[in-house]
Amino acid sequence: MIDHKITAGLSNIYKKEGSVRGMQAYSGSNDSLNYLLSTPEVLDIIIEASSDMLDKLLPAGYITVGKYIELSHEQPTLTLAGGTISTILTVTKISGNKVFLDFSCHDEIGLICKGIYERAIVGKEKLMEATYRRAQSKM
Repeated sequence: MIDHKITAGLSNIYKKEGSVRGMQAYSGSNDSLNYLLSTPEVLDIIIEASSDMLDKLLPAGYITVGKYIELSHEQPTLTLAGGTISTILTVTKISGNKVFLDFSCHDEIGLICKGIYERAIVGKEKLMEATYRRAQSKM
């Protein structure tokens, strides 16, 4: 068992201010919609927010990694205005090395998306060893 400080009920509001447009651009087939916040961009924010909240509560050498995410993109939002996206994360359950979260993302107008997210607590070195073993099996 990994000794960590993550508890059920832990909650955080993560704010992404200014331009949220990063490396992801609109990934659909209609370039005229590239001013909207895309689902891949929302996912990036959720991953960043959850890592920021959870990883600092782990012992040295451990991180959390995403295992499963279920997202309902409820409303469109603009990326041109440079507003703030607020992500509310709440730990609902911990089971072994798995951390289960509820999340919702909001802009200044209201709800953008909501969903559930499962992350796993892993040792960085073991993760890299498993990754290299898998890559070598392909060679």
